[in-house]
Amino acid sequence: MPTLIAESKTYQRFAPERVIGQMSVDEWVAFLERSRQKSNYICGEVVEVAGASPEHNQIAMNFGRALGNVLEATEANCDVLGSDQKVSVTSGLYYFPDLCVVCGEWKVDLYDALQNPCVIVEVLSPSTEADDRTDKFREYQQITTLRHYILIDQSRVAVTHFEKLAVGLWAIVGDFRSQDDVLKIILGEATVTVPLSQVYR
Repeated sequence: MPTLIAESKTYQRFAPERVIGQMSVDEWVAFLERSRQKSNYICGEVVEVAGASPEHNQIAMNFGRALGNVLEATEANCDVLGSDQKVSVTSGLYYFPDLCVVCGEWKVDLYDALQNPCVIVEVLSPSTEADDRTDKFREYQQITTLRHYILIDQSRVAVTHFEKLAVGLWAIVGDFRSQDDVLKIILGEATVTVPLSQVYR
């Protein structure tokens, strides 16, 4: 009998229905202004941001509120920004993370994209988890000011905290699976803590 060789699957980063098409950055910014749906700009390709579930939105709001409260209490000169804030990774790469934190003076480009986040948070969805953990994370690492990358699972208690170490390498400094755990984030001279019970309340 002939040997059957399985066809190799070509890697496809985004579902075809999410890819809007090719544009310049200027065209994309104009498109955003008249679009009801956010989209990311990835090296000339415009990709629709996946829709979020109520659980996704609640967890992002819970985390943003808890982190904002503790930053205010510690008088850290930092701000928490929500999912409508686009972030500039490079001149041709823009994302809308679920949350980001900027400390000190904000730096934005001509398109109002934040250039100096120190924390980026992504709430994981089934359709985006693989990308958040791989390609997007590698791209985020190009942001020189970024020190913390936090992934939050929306369907179970699971939070992974990556931190950029002094030698420039990224390491997992926290991998939490219990609401009794506490996330610690070092921002300059301040160390802020967020109990997971507040994130998943």
